[in-house]
Amino acid sequence: MQMVKRIIGALLLFIILLWIFAPKEELYYLLEKKLKQENIVIAHEHVKDTWIGLKIEDADIYLKGAKIAHIESLNISSFFLYNKISILNLEFNKAMQNVAPKTIDKTTILYSIVDPLHIKIDGEGSFGQLEGRVTLKERNIKLMIPQPKDIQSIKKFLKKDKTTGGWFYETNY
Repeated sequence: MQMVKRIIGALLLFIILLWIFAPKEELYYLLEKKLKQENIVIAHEHVKDTWIGLKIEDADIYLKGAKIAHIESLNISSFFLYNKISILNLEFNKAMQNVAPKTIDKTTILYSIVDPLHIKIDGEGSFGQLEGRVTLKERNIKLMIPQPKDIQSIKKFLKKDKTTGGWFYETNY
């Protein structure tokens, strides 16, 4: 019995150490290469490998050669059963502000093994508070803005929620 405990303990330690010392920056650059195939380029960023994830600062996002946004900070934290992406201060370019909100101050995207078929999205920006959910099985995204502030630029993409009085965006992928 002692031998089984030691083997399981050594295996868990190996998995944890493998994750801590994994080449997270190289995985990020692999993602960046895949995005480039879709004409999306992330440039001028500073990438830092942390113990539990990756931190990207001062990134400019380009779509088909045109700068569309700047991200002050993006943190990717990955724990085996709980994953989190935090985005701070996403500012859209002036040319994009007629189809996108001016700023997104904070966005958090959570995926947990407790609810494996859903991804939770929370955000705050010039439009107000955002609550969202991605349903993986139905391949559906629903974003709710219960108390909108400045939604004129994105209002054409939103629908009025009759029960709460807020606005929502829904699409399938």
